Amino acid sequence: MNDQIIVVQLAAILAASTYDRNQPVVKWGGLLVAVVTLVVGVLQGA
Repeated sequence: MNDQIIVVQLAAILAASTYDRNQPVVKWGGLLVAVVTLVVGVLQGA
């Protein structure tokens, strides 16, 4: 359970740090990586 919480927190940090960027590649790339990391982390822990 702790691993899932860490994955969620790291994905939230990644999304927050890349969402407000002016470059669309960084903005949407960061969000995509955050979502994929979150999904994989939750599914592996299930």
